[in-house]
Amino acid sequence: MTATRLQRITYGFIAAATLIALADVTALRLLSLSLEEPALVYAVMLDLMLVLPVLYWFMVLRPRGKSIGGIMAFPLLGAAAAWLLTPMSQRELVWGASWPVKLAVLAAEIAYIAYGARRIYGLAKDYRTAARTEADTMEAWRSAIHSRFAGSKLAPLLLHESSMIYYLLLSWRQKKPAARSEAERTFTYHKKTNQTLYSAILTKIILIEGVCVHLLVSQWSHWAAWLLTIADVWLLALIWSDCRASALQPVKLKEDSLRLRYGLRIQGDIPLASIAAVSSSREFQLDPKEMKHAAGPIFGAPNVKIELKERMKVEGLLFQSTQVDTIYLLLDEPEAFVQELGLGESSPGVLSSREDE
Repeated sequence: MTATRLQRITYGFIAAATLIALADVTALRLLSLSLEEPALVYAVMLDLMLVLPVLYWFMVLRPRGKSIGGIMAFPLLGAAAAWLLTPMSQRELVWGASWPVKLAVLAAEIAYIAYGARRIYGLAKDYRTAARTEADTMEAWRSAIHSRFAGSKLAPLLLHESSMIYYLLLSWRQKKPAARSEAERTFTYHKKTNQTLYSAILTKIILIEGVCVHLLVSQWSHWAAWLLTIADVWLLALIWSDCRASALQPVKLKEDSLRLRYGLRIQGDIPLASIAAVSSSREFQLDPKEMKHAAGPIFGAPNVKIELKERMKVEGLLFQSTQVDTIYLLLDEPEAFVQELGLGESSPGVLSSREDE
């Protein structure tokens, strides 16, 4: 099925869902029902909890070959939407519905919990399988998530947040990795780049700013103040988990590929045959136009430039995929990296040059 047809089907579902929602809202607002005649409220709940989810699966998910399990959470969301759309005087009907409606909600909840448990079990099984061949915990976890949630927009978010938790709380007993064979070289990027110092400075700034903003915003809204504070805490967790990941995940040069695990900022596996040129310099000046199709470190001036023969997919911030043709790195040993990549026997055809400092 072509992409154009899939888009038309999606637009058709959006139009149908909008018409159903508008009809339900209009009926609820214009028709006044007493508590003794709750039929209209139940009809709206049926639309939002059953009709729309099934319609979404039939028109959007099924043509793409997706399982009906993808709509398991929708009945619960539909119940919440029905409660919000129902007038204040009749909202108790949503939670105090008749037993058939309660039974439908309970069945949806059980099905959703069972579906989630099945996905978690499958994810754990995939992780155990990957861990047999991959010693690094997060690499095995990455492989399991990509295997279980292939093509899902949930995968990058799940992988990013779980990586933050692991590096921030669970990685302190893990030793810094070394090359496992002569054909594998590792290159660090946290020793001479003052990664810990940058993290400490940012922490101090965020803490001072967070306290001041919280006190200021709380004068208007306590909810908004706490939401901003939670955002600051998440940002601090991201900074220190990235710092820890930088120490535990060096750039690895393998026999036929370059594994980029640059903290939580750049993730990618680049075949050596796809590299057109690599160069090092004291400091590369980045062109904003060029950075539209390039990946690079957030802090500090890069000292290594990797040019690709064609655009390839790498994961940037929040592990979101992007197409790049140039990758900038800030390594502790840029000259050794360029020499190894250019002269290694495992990288035939890769050009190497060092720009004048």
